[in-house]
Amino acid sequence: MSFDDQIKAVRMLQDDSKVLEKQHEGIRTSLDEIKARVEKLAKQHNIGLDHNAIKKESLRILKNQEKAVPIPEVSNKEIFDKANSRYRNNLSVFDILTDEDIADTDERIHKYVHEFNVTYALDGWDYAIAGGCGLVAAMLDWFCVKAPPKHATLFTQSVDGIFNRGVQEAFNKVLPPELSKKLSNLYHIGSADVSIAKNLFEAPPKILSPLNHRIRELSHDPVLGFIFGVLDMIRNTTTVVNNGVVTSYSGINTTPFNDNVFSLLGRMFGHLCSDVNAPSGSGYRGMGLPAPFMGLLRLFNNIQIGDSTFDKQIEYMYVSGYDFRQFVTTSVPCMIMEILMRAFWIVKQHYISNIQWGKALVDTMPTKINPRFRTMLTLGYGVICGCNYGKIHITSNILDLNYSAWMGLLWNSFHSLKWALYGKEMSKWSCVEQIEIRHLQDLVGKIDTLKNDVELLPI
Repeated sequence: MSFDDQIKAVRMLQDDSKVLEKQHEGIRTSLDEIKARVEKLAKQHNIGLDHNAIKKESLRILKNQEKAVPIPEVSNKEIFDKANSRYRNNLSVFDILTDEDIADTDERIHKYVHEFNVTYALDGWDYAIAGGCGLVAAMLDWFCVKAPPKHATLFTQSVDGIFNRGVQEAFNKVLPPELSKKLSNLYHIGSADVSIAKNLFEAPPKILSPLNHRIRELSHDPVLGFIFGVLDMIRNTTTVVNNGVVTSYSGINTTPFNDNVFSLLGRMFGHLCSDVNAPSGSGYRGMGLPAPFMGLLRLFNNIQIGDSTFDKQIEYMYVSGYDFRQFVTTSVPCMIMEILMRAFWIVKQHYISNIQWGKALVDTMPTKINPRFRTMLTLGYGVICGCNYGKIHITSNILDLNYSAWMGLLWNSFHSLKWALYGKEMSKWSCVEQIEIRHLQDLVGKIDTLKNDVELLPI
């Protein structure tokens, strides 16, 4: 049935109910008159009325009603046909809603929207928590994180920076040189680990060198390597970022890999672990793995930065020592900020907003993160990145870049912007829709209860 048919059906039911209301009003008036007369006669003849006995008798009569008398069912088709025959002209929603109905609905929806906006709008506490935690992390980045040492630094030489030294000690303990060498011997990845251009068919000259092959090959990216590294092993190719993504067949003599995908993923993981903290043959710090997606950033080779380009700056950072170990170092202030922000958020939500501990904790989980908390993370990372930009400007050293913080800012800004432009409105009106549906369901439940009561009335 069309929307117009439904409007007409509702209008007909409204008109019929008004007729019934008038009839019931007349019956009620007659009963009130009879009741008044009985009470008057009883008073004139000094006869006392036992109202409790009357009520008890009424209940007894209802109890003695053995079975419900079903109300005759009317099909939807009959209702629509009758409505169409009664109303020939088209009707609108305003023909079935009174001004009072519209005002009540507007007020109710306005209340829902206001409550939604209050729920997801940042208050003074949120700004203080985000700004304060971001400032703490920024100070840690300034004073506890130093530029990475050159790859020619001795492997055992202590590096500058509190967090730098802590990360260096952790890596040396977990992946000492002997373990890195053992993993390297166990987990060869063949064509996915080509280091010179002459081992590739029809590849541009100087596309790879032992110094830069790990940042240029996507197989050595800590994240993308599990995709491109496996593909390269299967296809006997090498995938390189060099003025675009270039895939070339390898000419090196490798043992064919007949393992399944899961085995290849394990092989890839073992090889990446062997490279992340492996010293060079001369006992130097060596070139570890690049930071996540660092090699992919070389695709932006048309962005001019002074006398250089963006892709050259990225490669310069890597060959100057900015590898995965430095990425982990820069992640420490960000990790501290996120832990502090989550702790303060949970306490604030519980004691100020009366939210249960568990619900407040779930709102900070990555897979179920509250958009309000996401906005706070964006502000916190904005503070870190702003201070980090000042640090780079003062030191004039791009190696002081906090790669983790800028990645965090981009990631959270993307989600916050998506929420502000699209997600917020969709979620808001979806919430209003669900509440209104529950309101209608309650109304239908009341109608069903009324129907059951009517069926039990004595004939």
